[in-house]
Amino acid sequence: MKFPFVFTLFISIAIAACAQEDIDTLASFSNEEQEAEYQSFYTFEEEDEEVMGKAIVQGGNSGKVNTKPTETVNGAPCKMWAILVADTYDKNIGEDDRYDNLALNKELNAIAQCLGIEISITNITANRAYDKRNLANAITNIRPGKNDIVFFCFNGHGFRWDDQKDMYPNICMIGPNDNVQGHYVATTDIYNAIKAKGARLSVVITDCCNSYYGAYTPRQKDNTLFCRTNTRVSKKRMQELFLGTQGVILATAAKPGEYAWSFETGSAFTQSFIAQLRREASADQTETPNWQRLIDNAIESARKKTTSCENTQHGMRYMSISKQ
Repeated sequence: MKFPFVFTLFISIAIAACAQEDIDTLASFSNEEQEAEYQSFYTFEEEDEEVMGKAIVQGGNSGKVNTKPTETVNGAPCKMWAILVADTYDKNIGEDDRYDNLALNKELNAIAQCLGIEISITNITANRAYDKRNLANAITNIRPGKNDIVFFCFNGHGFRWDDQKDMYPNICMIGPNDNVQGHYVATTDIYNAIKAKGARLSVVITDCCNSYYGAYTPRQKDNTLFCRTNTRVSKKRMQELFLGTQGVILATAAKPGEYAWSFETGSAFTQSFIAQLRREASADQTETPNWQRLIDNAIESARKKTTSCENTQHGMRYMSISKQ
C-alpha cells in the first residue's frame, strides 16, 4: 500500500516577534546583505577576533577546519564531530532548511575556531545524498574519543504514528519519489546510537513536526520578519559550554501532535537555538553558562514566535549534564 506524501504541506511561514532586537522585513535585504548581516551577528573580544573571523569566512565548508588543535581537555585534544541533515530539496520547506543548514555550518565552524579544536562536519543535504543509508553510515563513521563532542541536527519533515508510545518524532528521509514506509528514523534511535559512541558531550536536535501521520496544514504566506542582534562572544564562556561540560542533550522542536514551524529565514527552533547559544556565550552575561537554560530558552523563544500560528509549538528536551 502506498502512503500519500503529505509532509511537504506540514510547515507554514509564521510571523516572528523578536523582543529587544532590531526588526526589518526580509524583503528589504538582498542575499548579499543577509549574508553580511549573519556574519556581523558575531562580534568578538579583541583577542578572539582574528580566529573567529576566519572561521566565519570558512563557514560553509565541511571537513576539517583546524587540523592543529590548540586546546585540550584533561590534557588530551578535543574534536567536534557534527552531522547536519537537512531536506534542502523539499519543494515546500527546502529553502528554509537550506538557511538553517548554512547557519549551523557557520556557527559550528566559528565555535571550533574560537575553541581551537578540530571539527569534522558531515552534511546530508543533496537530492540523492539525502538518504536513510547515508545517515546510518554517517553515524557509524564518527569515532569520537572520550574528550570529544558530537553535535547532530535534523531540519526537515517529521511525524508520529497514531499508536506511537515514544514521545519524540520520527524523521523523514524521503527522496522525491519515495514513500515514508521504510524511509524514516526514530529520533530516539539516533540519540541512543550517538550516546553509545561515548563522547564527552553529545547534543542531538531534531527540528521537525511531531504531528500525526496524515495531518494537513496548507502553507500560508505571511509577512516574515528578519531579526538582527549584536552579541560580543566570550571565548571563556564558550569554553565553559563546550569544553567544561559533559553529558548528553536531546531536544526536539514540537511535542506530540504539534507542528514545527518554519520561516523564510529558517525554522523557529533552530534559529532560536542559535540565538540562545550566542546569548549564553555573550560577554555581557554574568551568570555561569548553562546548557539547561540555553535549551529551555530556545524552546520558549520558538514557542513565542509561533503563538500566532494555527498550532503553537512547545518543544521537549531531555538532558543529563554536569561540569567537567
